[in-house]
Amino acid sequence: MPALQIRDLSQGTYDALKWRAEREHRSMAQEATVAIERHLQLVSGEPQMMGHDRRALTGEEERQARIARRERIFAEIHDVLGRVENPDGFPDPVEIIHVGRRERDARLGL
Repeated sequence: MPALQIRDLSQGTYDALKWRAEREHRSMAQEATVAIERHLQLVSGEPQMMGHDRRALTGEEERQARIARRERIFAEIHDVLGRVENPDGFPDPVEIIHVGRRERDARLGL
């Protein structure tokens, strides 16, 4: 299995990784592996690289990958739950947001 050595890691990054590793009951190496894998999933929108070389994604490509990943997640949810219908008399979601904003503004005196 390939190995990776990281040099010149800042103390803050090291401490944060150590804290997360302890919190998740993992070794530092395991937590670093999880962190890298999660980052690559977010950036690429793919579960793994499958051994292929990849160039760094541009900002727009990263955005498109995140959108594609969200669409896949929503499709999976839809496949499991189907279409969810609001019951009769259920408040309009837009109105719920407007009411919340008016209440917030009133509390803040805006």
